[in-house]
Parts: sequence; C-alpha cells; structure tokens
Amino acid sequence: MSLMFMLFALVGAVVVLGVGSYVLRGVLTRMETRHALPEPEPPPRAGPKEVVGGYVPAQRDPDELPAGLRARVRNLMVLGHTDEALDLVASHLGGDQARARRMLRRLDGDGRPALES
Repeated sequence: MSLMFMLFALVGAVVVLGVGSYVLRGVLTRMETRHALPEPEPPPRAGPKEVVGGYVPAQRDPDELPAGLRARVRNLMVLGHTDEALDLVASHLGGDQARARRMLRRLDGDGRPALES
C-alpha cells in the first residue's frame, strides 16, 4: 500500500509542477505584452564634434583640394593638359565647372613648383 501511495504522490507532484510552469509561462507573456518597452532611441549620428577638448577645430575651405589631387592637377597643368586637370577638379567638386576654373586659376598663381616628387 505504501508503494502505491508513493507512486500517486510522485505523479501528483509531476502534474502540479507541469501545470504550474504552464500557468507561470502564460502569466509572464501577459506581463510582457502589458509592459512592452518603447522603441530604443537611434544611435547618435557620427560626425565631427563641435568642440574637442576645449579647442574648436578650424573650418576648412570648401574649395581646398586634397594635397595629392592638388599636386596631380598642378602637374597636368604644367604638362599642358589643362582640360584634363579641369575635368579632374570638376569631378572632385561634383561637376561644377565654374568653381573648377576658379580653382585652376588659383592653383596656377600659387607659385609652387610643379612635378614635385
């Protein structure tokens, strides 16, 4: 008789644990839908900081060419390939021919030697 009682007690405990876990899972899902978290804020955009360590970075001239491109353009102008230099500068500026011509005139009057190594 005690073996039969132990078997019923064991089956009863398994049933109670199974039903309890099922009920607990249902309660937790209802709580999660009720307390849904808002959408997270998007990360801040990457860009230059306005103030860095107490210093304000100097503004770059929008018409300034990178050093490598400037040397290449100057070399093309010295070799007499002004149209190629104009196309190269205009492609860097997004196709603005008028600004490219002004930059070429400014580079021509720089007075720095071309064909630098």
